[in-house]
Formats: sequence, structure tokens, C-alpha cells
Amino acid sequence: MSKGVITCLPAHDGHPGMEIIWAADCRQAFNQGVRLAQSWLDNAKTGWLWATMIAERDLLPCAIERRAFEVGFLSRIHQRICSRHCNDQQIRDLPLTL
Repeated sequence: MSKGVITCLPAHDGHPGMEIIWAADCRQAFNQGVRLAQSWLDNAKTGWLWATMIAERDLLPCAIERRAFEVGFLSRIHQRICSRHCNDQQIRDLPLTL
């Protein structure tokens, strides 16, 4: 039985990264998803997020690669969303000084 292949999502926007173990080598599809999400975030969010993801995902040849792409894409979006929430929470938690 295969031990799996580790894919790494680097920390970004102040949110920690993570490692995922896949049954097959899905690093390229995963990284492609991360890059596309980052491109969408960096380019003033042009177009619908879901349409951007689906259009590129459907070009991949097999289900596990499509899943890896989705996980990479949504993980980068998650990092951005959580970083803003965490930063807002940290600001609210700061002591008020006058």
C-alpha cells in the first residue's frame, strides 16, 4: 500500500499553512488551485469566484486531481477570509487606552 504524497499549503495572510496527504501525487493540481485563487484575490476579484474555480477545475483529467485543485483553491480563500477575521478579533481584543 502506498504511503501517500504530502502536499503543503504555505502560511499566507497571517494564517498558518497545512499539509495534506494524498493517495496519488496531486501536488501540481493542488498548487494550480492555490495559484488561481491567489490570482483571483490579487486581481480585484474579477469574475465570479465559483465560475473561476469550476472553469479551471474541469480541465483536469481525473477526479482526485480535481479534488486536489478544489482543496488548494478553497484553502487559499479560507486563509484570506480567516486572516481578516483574526485581525479584526485581535483589534477588538486590544486594550482601550485614552
